[in-house]
Amino acid sequence: MAFRGDICALILGSLENEPLHGYEIVRRLRQSGGVGKLSEGQVYPYLHRLEEEQKVTAEWNTETGAAPRRVYQITPTGRKALAEQKAIWKQFVSGIGALLESRPATQEGSDA
Repeated sequence: MAFRGDICALILGSLENEPLHGYEIVRRLRQSGGVGKLSEGQVYPYLHRLEEEQKVTAEWNTETGAAPRRVYQITPTGRKALAEQKAIWKQFVSGIGALLESRPATQEGSDA
């Protein structure tokens, strides 16, 4: 199966519309219901990997009056990767949907 619940794709998806800090990314991923009990500490290795792959950039935001936070933003490379993951996901969902919606042929003499 091509789509394996890639957390990086979910992170990129959370950043698609606006830059976010790590805690907000985790909060949105938790709200989606697809990541279980993901903690902030678990998401940062993925964010660092995405940053190394130049799919996100990060800057310190010190203008909030609160403690400085690192804010992540998706890059054009990240948008391309996200589009690819979305296409894979749509194909996966379509295939599963076709299987679940199809009616199996009944065998002769079967009460199925």
